Amino acid sequence: MSDIIINIHGGNNQILPNATEAVQNFYGAGESVSRPDAPSLPTLSDDYLDPAVSRLIPYLNNKADLNEYLVQLQACQSASELARIILDMCSKEDRITKDEIVKERFISLFLPLVNFSAGRTVQNIRARINELLSTRPRKHP
Repeated sequence: MSDIIINIHGGNNQILPNATEAVQNFYGAGESVSRPDAPSLPTLSDDYLDPAVSRLIPYLNNKADLNEYLVQLQACQSASELARIILDMCSKEDRITKDEIVKERFISLFLPLVNFSAGRTVQNIRARINELLSTRPRKHP
């Protein structure tokens, strides 16, 4: 057995003591080196991406969709409008679920990207999302 030193500096970390192989994917702007057998992921931009925008990449990795949502977010004037945009994302994006959109960590991703000042709390935005969810008809299988 070999000696292994693991330094953990914040973030989400998973220790796999019995694993024979581990793959870690990084999403964001900048240079990357990939394995030849790994599928290529769509790139968002060759330019530097604002950190607030780059946090959305795990949910929206299509550049056209991301740009469309950024325009909508910058024009957003209220928590109700933001809730509509988030629900639109939920209906179009597979990675965004109804459970995810009401979580604080998800809602807080949008706060640096919107320009309105009143009602910017996570609790208020969550309440607007829940209101919209309750008015939408449920789909039956």
